[in-house]
Amino acid sequence: MTAGAVSDRLSRLVAERESALLTFLEAEQDRLARACHDMARAFAQGGVLVPFGTGAAATDAAHVAVEFMHPVIVGKRALPALVGAGGRAGDIALVLAHRPGDAAAREFLASATARGMLTIAFGADAMDADHAFVVPSGDPAIVQEVQETAYHVLWELVHVFFDHPGLLEDTCITCGDVAVEADVVAVAGATATVQRGEAREEVAIDLLEDVRVGERLLCHAGVALEKLEGDAASFLYPFMGAVESDLDAVLTDVRASTVRKGADATALRRSIDLGEIARCGAAIRAALEAGGRLLAFGNGGSATDAMDVAADVRALGLPAAALVDDVATITAVGNDVGFDNVFSRQLIPLARSGDVALAISTSGSSANIVAGLEEAHARGMLTCAITGYDGGRLAQLGWLDHLIVVRGDYVPRLQEAQATVYHLLLERLR
Repeated sequence: MTAGAVSDRLSRLVAERESALLTFLEAEQDRLARACHDMARAFAQGGVLVPFGTGAAATDAAHVAVEFMHPVIVGKRALPALVGAGGRAGDIALVLAHRPGDAAAREFLASATARGMLTIAFGADAMDADHAFVVPSGDPAIVQEVQETAYHVLWELVHVFFDHPGLLEDTCITCGDVAVEADVVAVAGATATVQRGEAREEVAIDLLEDVRVGERLLCHAGVALEKLEGDAASFLYPFMGAVESDLDAVLTDVRASTVRKGADATALRRSIDLGEIARCGAAIRAALEAGGRLLAFGNGGSATDAMDVAADVRALGLPAAALVDDVATITAVGNDVGFDNVFSRQLIPLARSGDVALAISTSGSSANIVAGLEEAHARGMLTCAITGYDGGRLAQLGWLDHLIVVRGDYVPRLQEAQATVYHLLLERLR
């Protein structure tokens, strides 16, 4: 295939992704917003997110867990998520399937439903769930990329509802870090029922005298602390009076944000250097055809991308492994000689001249990524990296064979574009 033909093919593949993503988000914006609302309610009541997938989709389940557990955006709260935790009533099952007819995904959903869990499914065909989404593509790689944007949207926008406690019914409205205002709607002995927005809760009123319906109390952790007159507390804590209860208004905002995120993802994909992808893909193909194997690595969400790359390469009948798969070795090295060495230490016995090292990093500056590539270079491996921002420290490594930089600074959109990059690299191996 000529260079021009390769470029045209890669451009068509990017356009297919753009069409699939924008079509999906336009069609599903309302249902995604409502799924975010239901997830926020479940989290507020103590629910745990349980993501599930098999094969390459298992790496997305891991990606979902790390996104919710370890937020990369300052100010976002960590939310509980465990891959394959089983789950119980009130938890959230989120199932991912890249291909139609995924029996394991359906079995997990049925089990989750029987347990009383909220169920969310992203698939290549319809599945039975409280919120089920189908990606309009027959290409598993495109299905994965659209799903990645979708679960990033869920993570980003579920937090919107935490800013509107009146929309989280049946939750503990006085259990936050600060005391809140609430209005008395009923009194029974030493207990009052208070309302904040649309949420109600019983609080102890032992500390106060003659509490009556219609009064406003300052409450914390299920206890009424004092009576409030007029806007006294609002003067000290102006945010306390700003309880939103208009679900339709919030859903409208969330829907609009969903569509904007799709436009942002599309713009970033259009900036990808397809020429460097073609050159890097050709070099990887030559190395593997000559008997080499691919070793991929990364941190956090990028670790799950490395796992996805390795799984996809193996599915093509080519040798590949993700250095992040061996948790025992990673924790042993991290504990004994430091986390900066978790990849380089593995490459000392594993690397062979002619193998391929593929590092994935949003920042391009993680010490263990740099150390891993340095070790790979010293041992004669083909060194390739996919990064974000301006390339970070990796952009300063003159010996790096191939560096593909997605020039953005917002991690969720970067990761989505990086998924496109490595899927396009894999196209060169077919």
